[in-house]
Amino acid sequence: EPSIGGDPIAHPQSAPTGRNLTAIDAEKTPSEEAWEIGVECAKKIIGEKIETTGDYPKKVAVSLWGGEFIRTEGVSFAMICYFLGVEPLRNSRGVVHDVALIPGEKLGRPRIDVVVQTSGQFRDIAASRISLINKAVKLASEANDPPGAANYVKEGTLAAEITMKHKGLSPLDARAFSTARVFGGVDGAYGTGIMGMVEAGNTWESDKEIAERYIGNMGAIYTDDHW
Repeated sequence: EPSIGGDPIAHPQSAPTGRNLTAIDAEKTPSEEAWEIGVECAKKIIGEKIETTGDYPKKVAVSLWGGEFIRTEGVSFAMICYFLGVEPLRNSRGVVHDVALIPGEKLGRPRIDVVVQTSGQFRDIAASRISLINKAVKLASEANDPPGAANYVKEGTLAAEITMKHKGLSPLDARAFSTARVFGGVDGAYGTGIMGMVEAGNTWESDKEIAERYIGNMGAIYTDDHW
């Protein structure tokens, strides 16, 4: 019988032992504690940006790592949700089955856009969380916030749609891809493919070559319709 593993104090359901252990129950993330910590971390990042530049960040990049996700029970996932101005919906069994908009009046700040890199391990163990991020982006893009409230997610979505039309995509495809924010390994691969280049510095002339290799290996979109 499968069971979550780990410390029996932190996870009483891991006892008795001798079962087929899993590292985490991804469906219960972010945990209530991870949500609280993720919100505080996001607030600190926002505050540091305001202190440095006098303005809110418009877009924040977040990397999703499998090991970190397991250790923190979804803090980075929680940060992404809070940047976008959405919150997890949890049922009586502790399963986070959906996300909902935080009303603009309650949020009290702009909705901040995100770009997300998922590692292969996170993609494999938490595909449902990627699906929730995709839904969160769409909710934030379509939010009917108070007049004058900044919504950088909506701005980013419109800008992406216009750019893709200019690059030759059909209006239908441009609209569909405009809310894509999660990117990862091409063809289900693992790793960025740049370590060999970094270690062999005599094989390339410009860091642009490394960037192109990175984008080529990690530029696949992960949406519900295109995985």
